This record gives sequence, C-alpha cells and structure tokens, in this order.
Amino acid sequence: MKRMVLSKVFGTPVVLMAALAFSVLAGTAASSKQKTITCPFLKAGRVTFEVPAKFGSMPAEIDFDYPAKARQFSFRDGNLSLIAMDEGDPSRVRIVISAQLNRKRGAYEGQIFVDMGGNQLMQHNGPVRCRVD
Repeated sequence: MKRMVLSKVFGTPVVLMAALAFSVLAGTAASSKQKTITCPFLKAGRVTFEVPAKFGSMPAEIDFDYPAKARQFSFRDGNLSLIAMDEGDPSRVRIVISAQLNRKRGAYEGQIFVDMGGNQLMQHNGPVRCRVD
C-alpha cells in the first residue's frame, strides 16, 4: 500500500530524473579536479601543461623554454599525444610527445622531440616518462 502511494506522489519519471541529475552532478564534481601532465627530459628540461576540461580542446598554456601553442592533443585510451608549435613562428615545431600508459609504473612512457633553440635549431629526441598529477 505504501509503495503505491509513493509511486503516485513521486511518479517513476520524477525518481528517475532525480537519480540522473544526481549522477551527473556527482560525475562533474569528481572530474572537476584539473590534471597536470609533466614530462621531464634531459637533465633539467621539462614540459608541463594542464589537461583541458573539455574533450577535444587543446591545452591553454604550455610551460616550456619558449612560448609554444598546442596544435594537436590527445589524452585517452592509455595514450598521450601532443604537438606544439612556436607561437612566433607557427611553422616551427617546438614539442612532439608520443607516449603510452605503463600501468605498472603509473606513467606515460614514449618519445619526445623538442626544439630548444632560439634563432638556431637545437633539437633533442629521446625517451620520456610523463606523469599525471
């Protein structure tokens, strides 16, 4: 009898809508923490950037020796990919990272290419281990 009264007062669609709204809010709150990716290279070099909140967006700022702007970015399915160009000369590649998640180490391991030169090319290509904080 109580069940019938409650279903008349709180009809099934209302209960389902409330449950859906709660799950969306809980998911948003859980994913609102910003993730930062840090990729050290050589002895003192480092590339750091934040994962965009919106799927398909580019990192807004990249912490690197020279101003660089992301042109391609993907961070899903255990893969990390970033291509960033020089802000002053968009034809000049500054950063390329391609790494895959190593579940045992909890880090993304792969290759990095960086151009750390000013007016001259000063390129480095080698292994990289990126961490997500």
